[in-house]
Amino acid sequence: MCGATPPNKAKIKGYLSLLQSWFRWNHSASYIGIPTALEDIRLLLDQRLEAHAVISDEFF
Repeated sequence: MCGATPPNKAKIKGYLSLLQSWFRWNHSASYIGIPTALEDIRLLLDQRLEAHAVISDEFF
């Protein structure tokens, strides 16, 4: 009979929010390197765009 009743969306959202909070609290150390990695990726993308602009200007 439980499968026949629709789930309460508010309860599900509350449980998901609680689960996300718990995960962030328990795994906070794993997020330490993310800002550094994102900064590295941004710098690489900027360098690629600059290199592309220089090559395009030289050949056209």
